[in-house]
Amino acid sequence: MRFAFEHSVGVPPAQVVTAYGTPAFYEGRPPRDDIAVLEVVNHEDRGDQVLIEVHFAFTGSVSSAVRKVIDQTKMSWVTRTVIYPDEYRTSWVVLPDHYPDRLTSSGTHRFAPPEHDGAATTDGTATATTVHVEGELKVHVPIVGRSVERVIVNGLRDYIEDEVASIPDVRRPRP
Repeated sequence: MRFAFEHSVGVPPAQVVTAYGTPAFYEGRPPRDDIAVLEVVNHEDRGDQVLIEVHFAFTGSVSSAVRKVIDQTKMSWVTRTVIYPDEYRTSWVVLPDHYPDRLTSSGTHRFAPPEHDGAATTDGTATATTVHVEGELKVHVPIVGRSVERVIVNGLRDYIEDEVASIPDVRRPRP
């Protein structure tokens, strides 16, 4: 299932891309929409690229049909994200801890000023950001796969809306 959505936040794109590449943005975050951050497992800032790997777990409940094919206590994954700060974009892939043959997902984030008036200062500097998320998610389980994909994408949309709304004013340290 392909998906695309966007959310806006009242901080400049540079601050948004910085937040996504900073471990503090993820650490200590309370669970949201049945998704919990377990830990940042890797962070490498190379200046023109930042690699961050974050371990997540699903903490909600699933239908009895899903429980027949997946143990809900094993619904955890690492999201490996490469951030390109100068290009205001990321690419990411989901790496399931269990059942890697049953779920695949990857995508991108793009960070851009909103396309409406009033989102810039008099010198043209953006004061707000629209986060564009595009990706693909595939649940490789007969019969219930498509319905599970829809549930996951709806939850992901809500989670990212909360995530974008919580972007702190973080300055990216230079190597």
